[in-house]
Amino acid sequence: MGNTDKQDVVLPPEIKFVLFRWIRKNLFNNIFDSIVTLSVVSFLLWIVPTVFSWVFIDAVGFGGDEALCRSATGACWPFMREKARLILFGTYPYAEQWRAALASLIVIGLVGTLMFKRLTVRLMILLWVVGGALFVGLMLGHVMGLSAVQTVQWNGLPVFLLLSVFSLAAAFPLGVVLALARHQNQHLLIRSLATGYIELIRGVPLLTVLFMGLFILPMIMPPGFYIEPLFAVLVALLLFHAAYIAEDIRGGLQILPSGQFEAADSLGLNYRHKVVLVILPQAIKKALPAIFNTLIGAYKDTSLVVIVGIHDMLSTAKMAYSDPGWQRYGLEAYFFVGIWYFVSCWCLSAYGRRLERV
Repeated sequence: MGNTDKQDVVLPPEIKFVLFRWIRKNLFNNIFDSIVTLSVVSFLLWIVPTVFSWVFIDAVGFGGDEALCRSATGACWPFMREKARLILFGTYPYAEQWRAALASLIVIGLVGTLMFKRLTVRLMILLWVVGGALFVGLMLGHVMGLSAVQTVQWNGLPVFLLLSVFSLAAAFPLGVVLALARHQNQHLLIRSLATGYIELIRGVPLLTVLFMGLFILPMIMPPGFYIEPLFAVLVALLLFHAAYIAEDIRGGLQILPSGQFEAADSLGLNYRHKVVLVILPQAIKKALPAIFNTLIGAYKDTSLVVIVGIHDMLSTAKMAYSDPGWQRYGLEAYFFVGIWYFVSCWCLSAYGRRLERV
């Protein structure tokens, strides 16, 4: 075979000019922008190779030995081989952890159903109710021949998904009701009650609401009625997030042109049809950036439940490196948890941007 001449890829002058203009306009438009650009580039040139070296080059692989980690300057991934199940499922009985894994996959699958546009609201509600019942049945036991597992043994990923996903899923419709109640002017008592509730919840920190749910909620229950601390915290999170979601949706309602309300009235629609068919779809679409900002913040704030004795993944990560033989590797544990938060929050943010374009 004859030798073939290799030709370098040369960008056309037009593309070079457009690229130069973009870089000049967005990165070096003035002295301040230039300083910021150079500072960020310098930081990335320092941090990226350092992290890459720690994660890959100087690290001990998953199949390595813990003894090798003592002399390594990078990550000790055998720690994750030994402790991944503890981080994910905590003190849930080892032989039954397949139930916790399956329950977690069910919740992730329920979140995935939100991406299917063809599912009706009724079918979506049915799927979430059935999925929630399956989650509790798998985790708690007493059904289908499964051994009972007390909620105090629920730790890690299943608890995090239960408290974050289900609290937000239930808080959204409650937030819609609160937003509509506060936005309307026909029933002043209802409006006042909704306003009072929203301002009260938004005026206290989340930890206060968690402590109230854990200690006060069981006290106001009817005699003989007992609520598990885990589910009391779930209710507290639900009530807290609903107030913030309500304000996001109310913002969408306020920026709707008054002509939309008048057009719905001119069609002879009653209040329910006017809200469901005309007002809410537009208001929610306009409020999507604020709503997803609240959802992502609430999703991450779930980690605060460790303060009231509920063990999510941050708590089980600490359990993992509390082992005397692995105390040096807390960074690996939190790196794993951080990757989970980053990936899940990025997916949630990407889904929000997708909805904005619809």
